[in-house]
Amino acid sequence: MEAGHYKRARVVVTARLRANPKDSYALFLESKIKQSFGDFAGAIASAERAVALEPHNANYHAQLAEVYAFSADQASWLRAINLVHLMKREIAASLAIAPKHTDTLLVSMMFCLRAPKFVGGDKRKARTIAGEIVQSDPNWGYLAEARLLENSGDDAHLEALLKQAIEVNPAHYRALYELARFYCCAAVRKSFSTAESTSRQAMQIDPGRVGAFDLIARVYAATRRWTDLDAILGQAERSVPDDFAPFYQAANILIQDGSDRPRAAAYLRKYLSQEPEGREPTRAQAQSLLSMAAAAK
Repeated sequence: MEAGHYKRARVVVTARLRANPKDSYALFLESKIKQSFGDFAGAIASAERAVALEPHNANYHAQLAEVYAFSADQASWLRAINLVHLMKREIAASLAIAPKHTDTLLVSMMFCLRAPKFVGGDKRKARTIAGEIVQSDPNWGYLAEARLLENSGDDAHLEALLKQAIEVNPAHYRALYELARFYCCAAVRKSFSTAESTSRQAMQIDPGRVGAFDLIARVYAATRRWTDLDAILGQAERSVPDDFAPFYQAANILIQDGSDRPRAAAYLRKYLSQEPEGREPTRAQAQSLLSMAAAAK
């Protein structure tokens, strides 16, 4: 799951729970998997069972807090207030067990960043929490601080934080991915060549993850390098045959700039030829994008 292979993990976890429905660790993993596919009610149910079976596990409380937070984003305001209360309870329970628990602090940070003030949102507190993560877990702490700077326009500071994350751990795939994504997709002055080279560094660390392929596909689509684009998509399919996200992302770029909508439509049909991976664009999103490509003919 750390590498984004939720469909593969689902097969393993389902078998494990079939053998032992009270396997708390498998229920914890099942919650993460269901969350990745947008089944927040199912994710809450699995996480609640894991916590009930093993109440002194900080990881389980952190996961339950996270799915409460995600569910609150989509709920009516009355339901959301109750979910926020439950999330805070789980954050407190997790930190009582492990005061520097990284995942819990990340949930708390993101809540403070995104939530309105009347339910506890506090951007200053979010920055304080990110600083705490840097002290206890710099591997993720600098990425947390960088997350707070997204869309701020402070590209120099954001770039520096992402580079610090890589300095802490040069083999940290996520840090390299985020730096490449910055150059490709977030910076005011994009650097496609640097995005490509940084993505290839990540690919060397783990060629079985789709993220680096995804970013290189975006670069080639944006720069209209059609031969290179088809080559990297073919390589991605061979390396990660159960996740066609690079086809979707390339199509999205092509539709945005209107450069080759028939090519984009072909990529989207490829994406729709199998179940989307967890945390990737849904089938409905791909169908909507495909309709846009067809409408522009």
